[in-house]
Amino acid sequence: MNLLLVFVAAFIGSGLKAIGGFGFATLATPAIALFWDVPTAIAVVSIPTMLTSVLNGWRAREAIEEGLSPFLPFVLASLAGLGLGLTLLFSTDARFMKLFLGAFLIGQILWQWAHPEKARTPEDSLFRGLWMGALSGGMLGTVGMPSHVMAAYLTGMNLSKTRYLFVMSIIQITLRVATITSLFVAGAYTGEAVVLMLIVSVPVFAGFFVGTRLFKRLPEQTFFRTVKAILFVMALSLVIANREILYTFL
Repeated sequence: MNLLLVFVAAFIGSGLKAIGGFGFATLATPAIALFWDVPTAIAVVSIPTMLTSVLNGWRAREAIEEGLSPFLPFVLASLAGLGLGLTLLFSTDARFMKLFLGAFLIGQILWQWAHPEKARTPEDSLFRGLWMGALSGGMLGTVGMPSHVMAAYLTGMNLSKTRYLFVMSIIQITLRVATITSLFVAGAYTGEAVVLMLIVSVPVFAGFFVGTRLFKRLPEQTFFRTVKAILFVMALSLVIANREILYTFL
């Protein structure tokens, strides 16, 4: 039963990632953390996440001609935030971080829905890229979920779906390489974690294949509406699932 739940979460999450660039870690990490500790869950999820990001980047590689330099501030700030997040991994209540993340994302998506005319170009988003990059890296280090912030950052710009997916993939690969290296040094890749990761990879790539087919069929406008809707639902679920942490402050 344990593995069945993890398999279902991995399959659905990987399919969502193939469509919108995120979703796998959101579903798979908490599913694994129900039966194993959080560092193990993040370690198990990180390598399949990186590999699916590589596949997404390859699918959208034509967007490399449009350039990546405007997104460099986000990447650098993410790496700084990741370092801070990893230092807090064992001392921070993951429920609080998830609650904060969910509330933040709800606000971001509601703002984008209410003000579509305020979508920016990447070149005009330097400051936004810095603070959202730091937040994305911090969320990766503490709860293993950076891509929600990336998605909120990128959907607030005027991008094609191909460039959106390519930039998302490059940022994810950069962060996951740093995370995997840190977890390896910390000894998180135990024999049990490696075996579990190999088992989970089966539904991951099956779900990714299905999601890839759906991505190709979505028109540009429908794609971004779908991404924002998925992001909003996931954010709402994070708030609902972790609302109990608020009672500790009362």
